[in-house]
Amino acid sequence: MLTVEKLLKLTPPKVRYRASYPRIRIIQDKKVAKYRKLYTRTALGNTESTGDSYTQTLRIHGSKKFPSDFSVKPPSDMWCHCSCPYFTFYLEVTLQLHGSSTIKNSNGELPKIRNPKLKPYLCKHLYALTLYMINKDKGLKGNKLYTGIH
Repeated sequence: MLTVEKLLKLTPPKVRYRASYPRIRIIQDKKVAKYRKLYTRTALGNTESTGDSYTQTLRIHGSKKFPSDFSVKPPSDMWCHCSCPYFTFYLEVTLQLHGSSTIKNSNGELPKIRNPKLKPYLCKHLYALTLYMINKDKGLKGNKLYTGIH
């Protein structure tokens, strides 16, 4: 399973740049026995006209030193999934091979054209959500939660 820190570092600059557009709304944040589970909805800037909205799921496992610490701090392991087409066609199978996702939307074939080197990273929705959660765990509030995203 990949760590939060590694997935953030592996995310390409073009995806990081696009991560400034989504708006994040946390639907459910609960702690389960082995991990912290987050259900979120990320909407693009103009959802009134396009109606685009995707659902993300993060499971943040405790670190090896502190198994009950479910914050988004390195070196916590992360399982993630997003319902956006980019994640489905570029990243779902790749992250599943690393143990950080499950195949839900795609047919399970390797992304030979979209991601031939099988590089694991995050889509813009998951990248924005991860930075948002890191800032939330630091105790930031209001617009400061979007530091590093916008």
